[in-house]
Amino acid sequence: MGVEMFRVDERMLHGQVVTTFSKVMNIDEYIVVNDEVCKDENERTLLELAVPAGADFDCVSCDTFAKIDADNDYWGNHTFVVFRYIDDALACARKGVKIDKLNVGGMYSRPNRPTEKEYGPALNVDDHDIECFRELEKLGVELIYRVSFYFKEEPLKNKVKY
Repeated sequence: MGVEMFRVDERMLHGQVVTTFSKVMNIDEYIVVNDEVCKDENERTLLELAVPAGADFDCVSCDTFAKIDADNDYWGNHTFVVFRYIDDALACARKGVKIDKLNVGGMYSRPNRPTEKEYGPALNVDDHDIECFRELEKLGVELIYRVSFYFKEEPLKNKVKY
């Protein structure tokens, strides 16, 4: 049992994730981590529809995920964890979740972010995000940028200076 990938992707589970990364890694469990989405039955149902037949799925809060991780209570042998926002990843890391490497590849433009800049495909970052990157790195998280499996992985610092 183990986490194959931790990823930040605001679209959470979608074709690119399920048909590329997940298929290549033989993912049999998907966990979406976001405090709001886990309370929204409609959103959970839509996410569950993206999960391939035979794979387990759950959508949990940051607190619940920290407990799952602390107890090593994963159901699958190959788990894919998706944080909706970089804040979710940071909240979990602060709670003791060991994230060795975090794939950043789904940060999209959002309204009311005056300092937001586009650094690459699916990489729209503001000053708050940059602070999150700095703190995650201080917590020992290697940050990489990779939009899809077909893109080459590269250090996030090659795209965003933080």
